Formats: sequence, C-alpha cells, structure tokens
Amino acid sequence: MPRLRTQTKKAQIMSLEEACKAFMHDGAMVAWSGFTGFNRNPFAFAWQTVRQGVKNLHVIDRHGSCCTWLLNAAGAMKIYETDWMGWGEMAGKLDVNLERRYKKGEMILEDYSHGAMAMRFLAGAIGAPFIPYNAPLGSDLYNPKYDALGRAGMRDGKNPKIPKKKFIQFEEPFWGEGETILLPAARPELAVIHVAQAGDKGTARWRGVGTIDKEIAYAADKVVILAEEIVPESEMRKVPEANQIPYFVVDAIVECPWGAFPSSVPFYYDYDAPFMRGMDAASRNPEDMKKWLDEWVYGPKNWEEFIVKLGAKRLLDLKADSVTGYSTRMMRGKKPAPRMKMPLSVAMSGY
Repeated sequence: MPRLRTQTKKAQIMSLEEACKAFMHDGAMVAWSGFTGFNRNPFAFAWQTVRQGVKNLHVIDRHGSCCTWLLNAAGAMKIYETDWMGWGEMAGKLDVNLERRYKKGEMILEDYSHGAMAMRFLAGAIGAPFIPYNAPLGSDLYNPKYDALGRAGMRDGKNPKIPKKKFIQFEEPFWGEGETILLPAARPELAVIHVAQAGDKGTARWRGVGTIDKEIAYAADKVVILAEEIVPESEMRKVPEANQIPYFVVDAIVECPWGAFPSSVPFYYDYDAPFMRGMDAASRNPEDMKKWLDEWVYGPKNWEEFIVKLGAKRLLDLKADSVTGYSTRMMRGKKPAPRMKMPLSVAMSGY
C-alpha cells in the first residue's frame, strides 16, 4: 500500500523527558540530524534515550555522529544503515565501540554510499517507493553477498520498515541508456532534528550546513524538533525563505539549549573537540567507557545539570561569534580561529 498523508500535524511543546518517552521505544527505527559529529547532532535526545534504557534501535542516517557514538557506547543499537561509520574527524574518526560490537556479532551494519543514502531519503520525502540512481553501478556495496539485512533474514516482509531488497539492477526502459540501480526509499519511524530556532507551532530553522535534514523530516513518520530556542511562530513567518522544515510535518518541539553539545549549532556555539577526544579515549577501554557513562550520562539528574557540569568557562569559550557563526576563542591547532576581517576586495574598493 502506498503511504498517504491526509492531514496536517499539530505539534506539541514537550520536555526532553516527555518527548523521549512518547516517541522512542525498543526497536524503533530512528534518523538523527546534523553533519558527522560536528554539526547539530540532537545529542540530548540520544542521551535521554540511553538514560531511559531503550534498546535494539534500528538507526538509519547519512553518517555516524555523537548520537550513534553514545548509543553504541551504551549498547542501544542493533541495526545501523548508513554510509559512513565514523563519528568525528577530531575525535579519532572510527567509532571504537561500533567496531567492537560488530566484531562480537552484537549488531548488523548495512552499508550504502553517501549519494545512495541521500537518494533513499529523497525518495522517502516525496512519497516514492524507490528511486533510480546510476552511481552504484559497479560497486561491491550492491553485490547481493554484501546485503547484511538479507543475510540476517530480515528482508522477509515481516518488518514494514525494512525493504524486501537492498537494491534492484535493471535495464532502464525509457532512453535505452543501459542498466541502472533502483534503491528503496528510506522511511524512518522517527526523525530527531536539532535546530537553532523553532516556532511554537513547529516551523524550524537553522543556519550553516543542512545536509539532508529536510528530506529526513519529510521521510519520517514522526518528527521531533529540538531547538535552542522556541520563538513565536509569527517571527518565523517574517522571513519564510529562511525556514527549512514546515510546521505541518512536526509532531513535537523541545526547547533544549545546548542540546547539540558536544557538536555545534552555528551562530550559537561551536563543537567541543577536547570533550570529543575524551569520549574517544574512554571508548578504548570498556572499564573507562563505563566510568564515562556513569559520570556524564547516568550521573547528572537532567540535561540542565549535564550542562552546568561542563562549567561556565567552557561554555563561554564555545559561544559562537555572531558574524562568523563559530567560536573565535577555541584553539584550532596552535591558534584560535581568526576573527572576521574586511575582505581585501571590499577594502580596496574604499568602503
């Protein structure tokens, strides 16, 4: 049956705890927003998910992030469909917990290319069951023997979120241009998107890298927006071209300042590379990993206490410059990032 959407959603404003209890459950298929471990990861929601003891998640997204790192650290992921299994260049790149759990047979990894995952979410966003894509031709990622979900016997149609085939290669019927690949649409049960601002009816906005967050929001059955701040919906309508996600696809809004930490929210705060390196260091040893989880996940009473624990100095250093959108106090190698200066072309013009 095709998936039909017959009515506009009406978003609820909820707390982090309420939203996680309402929309997350064992075995849920979830997609996370942002770009790798550095940009708009809804880390607070993943953090709350782990605290609520949710297990056996099926994560489908475009790349690893601080969210997937944490879910692996707590053993909460069972299936991972993605195109990049690292989580952050600054933090060691490879998710050591993911590698460890995969080698022990504790999880299934289904691999696609970057372009293929983007196309799968595009298909889901426009309501198409599949989408043709030429780039996979010749790649072993589309060799049936590397179909991980198929090998696990999970393409039997019993789970409506798992397509019966990883791909189909067939003769293009319209132009006589040879073979192409058909990819199944991505249809996550839940999308969790962290943004800078959300209107009180759900319209969402961010600045900077967007990747495929719009497509993820349209493709998912349910959408939870975490926002640095909730503002009157009328304010969002004043500059409608700056908005990315419309209110009518959103189910819940959570105001969660610093909710993307340790990743960044451009023009709000920068990513915290030293903190991420500490996460990576802890993951190298199971005992250190347990201590890290006890201290940073299970120790604080709530997300606000987690942020307070970080300390005022760290938060001030991470605060973004209003012109560049990133911190000019955090060290980038041996120097902090430069402040914005007048471009030479403008200076030479005399203005």
